[in-house]
Amino acid sequence: MSLKHLLPMSLRHALRPQYQRLQRRWRESAWSRKPAAWQASRQLAHAETRFDVLLAMAAQEFGITQVPSEIEALIERLRVLKPRTIVEIGTHKGGNSFLFCHAVTTATRVVGVDLCVQNAEKLIHFARDGQRYFALHGDSQTALMKRRVQDCLGGQPIDFLFIDGDHRYAGVKADFELYAPLVRSGGVIALHDIVPDHRTRYGRETGCYAGDVHRYWAELKQGHACTEFIGDPEQDGFGIGVIDVR
Repeated sequence: MSLKHLLPMSLRHALRPQYQRLQRRWRESAWSRKPAAWQASRQLAHAETRFDVLLAMAAQEFGITQVPSEIEALIERLRVLKPRTIVEIGTHKGGNSFLFCHAVTTATRVVGVDLCVQNAEKLIHFARDGQRYFALHGDSQTALMKRRVQDCLGGQPIDFLFIDGDHRYAGVKADFELYAPLVRSGGVIALHDIVPDHRTRYGRETGCYAGDVHRYWAELKQGHACTEFIGDPEQDGFGIGVIDVR
């Protein structure tokens, strides 16, 4: 009989959240054993510079939902910017975070925020030499999470902020208003899913969900210097909107 079966059920339920947090911290620590396959993939990622190869690795190792031409245009923009600090709101499976770490080699601190950062321990393990990846699990739209992000940045402003979390109008607006002030002048903010999905435009259910990001993006464009990376104006969601912070 295991130790947990000796505890009353009520106590086990009460202790479960703390136990799960400890488990997660151990998996994400440098001391936890990592699968041997990760080592080989990590070495390949560290040696690779070609975007198409890194994009394929992001899809295979983590999972990524992007139009290739759009995310490539964003990466090229970032390679010119040469950001050192990157914050991603809404990491999903971690494919974007992987690209930000490995296709933008100037980044030294990359922070991923999500209710549950999927593949967190793998993202941390894949970080380049001299680079740190911080996985922050929790609600991005709280003052506490904002302070946690700032703590990870070590007092540095954000060079690049990528918002791809809550796609409701109120949600994307809250994420922007909370984290945009942390971005330095000359930095860049990008929003994903600025193209309305086909359900919104045509009433046709396709499974693709871009939410209300397009509504908020239309408002942001009125007061900022913006660039749009859109593969096809008729596509079902996606699209990346970029703001130059001045």
